[in-house]
Amino acid sequence: MVVSGQIHYKNHQIDFEVNYQHEDISESGIRSEEAKHGLIHAINRKFRVKYPLSSEIDQIRVSRF
Repeated sequence: MVVSGQIHYKNHQIDFEVNYQHEDISESGIRSEEAKHGLIHAINRKFRVKYPLSSEIDQIRVSRF
């Protein structure tokens, strides 16, 4: 599935769109820390950034293939 939204840490933020599959992610939000950490890792890999696991993720949108 494609997950998009915004990731924030302190004064830094980016809009993102990544391919990431986890059953705890839906339009209603991220339901587990494991899913959140995996999504942050996917964002960091794609955009070559280093957002910490404590970053906030907002405005989640999910598109399934």
